[in-house]
Amino acid sequence: MSSDFWRGRRVFITGHTGFRGSHLALSLRTAGANVFGFSLSPSTNPNFFEVANVGQGMNSTFGDVRDVAALKAALEYSHAEVVFHLAGGGGLRESWDKVAETYSSQIMGTVNLLECLRETATVRSVVMLSSDKVYRPLPGHAAVEEDPLTGSAPAATGKACADLILESYLKGVFAPEKYNKHKIALATARMGSVVGGGDFSTDSLIWQLAQATQSGLDLPLKNPESIRPWMHVDDAVNALMTLGQALLDRGPRASGAWNFGVGVDHQLSVGQMAEAFRAEYRGGNAAEYKLQTSGSVHGLLNSEKARTELGWSLKDSLAQAISKTAVWYKGYFA
Repeated sequence: MSSDFWRGRRVFITGHTGFRGSHLALSLRTAGANVFGFSLSPSTNPNFFEVANVGQGMNSTFGDVRDVAALKAALEYSHAEVVFHLAGGGGLRESWDKVAETYSSQIMGTVNLLECLRETATVRSVVMLSSDKVYRPLPGHAAVEEDPLTGSAPAATGKACADLILESYLKGVFAPEKYNKHKIALATARMGSVVGGGDFSTDSLIWQLAQATQSGLDLPLKNPESIRPWMHVDDAVNALMTLGQALLDRGPRASGAWNFGVGVDHQLSVGQMAEAFRAEYRGGNAAEYKLQTSGSVHGLLNSEKARTELGWSLKDSLAQAISKTAVWYKGYFA
């Protein structure tokens, strides 16, 4: 990704007050982009959006993607060339308490945005954030983009539906053979959960660990033997920006689904992650901690397509991801 590619470009982000959305907005601002955000107000207190003053230096509008009139007005005002659709997130557990809200936000929010795009005159690149949970979990199998979509919790099923809706639009309204008419390239970026400084969500293991470690307490862990893939939020943001640039550079040749995941060297059990985080937080070195990455893990993504066609790769090792995250929370509590 070119270091000066984003300078002066107008970018519209839905969900910019969320954890990943806030980090994306900051990175785009740092790269020189003119950033416009449309999102609900932050859902937690504290939250990274306010702690990091993300709203400064960008145009921030609080609104709901289910309100198509407000969404259309904000998008038109931005005169954006690139759109990142991150709204409609939320945790798996939380989605069971808000089933109707989750589905309406993820499904109709996506439809509303796509309908707004039909009338835009400036947008050329659209990246929709998806999830590794849209694939059926098979132990030891790294999902590829062609695998069938499914879902269990509403947050996962809603994302799968949104992916299928985008695929439908790519076969009709925004079909590649009609590109000279609509001039918009669209893609989904599928990735798993991320770690990093500023995740204050209720279900965040890292936030719970940071609070407990800061207070000198031990945190009882749920499913400590469960092995998960771990990606730092900086790598997730880099994936989104890389795909956004590719859609501008290559048009419909970059459209469709893309996996951005980690390899076996970034998988770790919940218990091992807790020990490594505590060690780093207390002044140790995660690089010296024995990160045992063996075992069967759910949620692995095959990212060969992104590596070979986009040149994307992880920048942070697992130890670096843990270290950067621990350092951020230590600074937050300082």
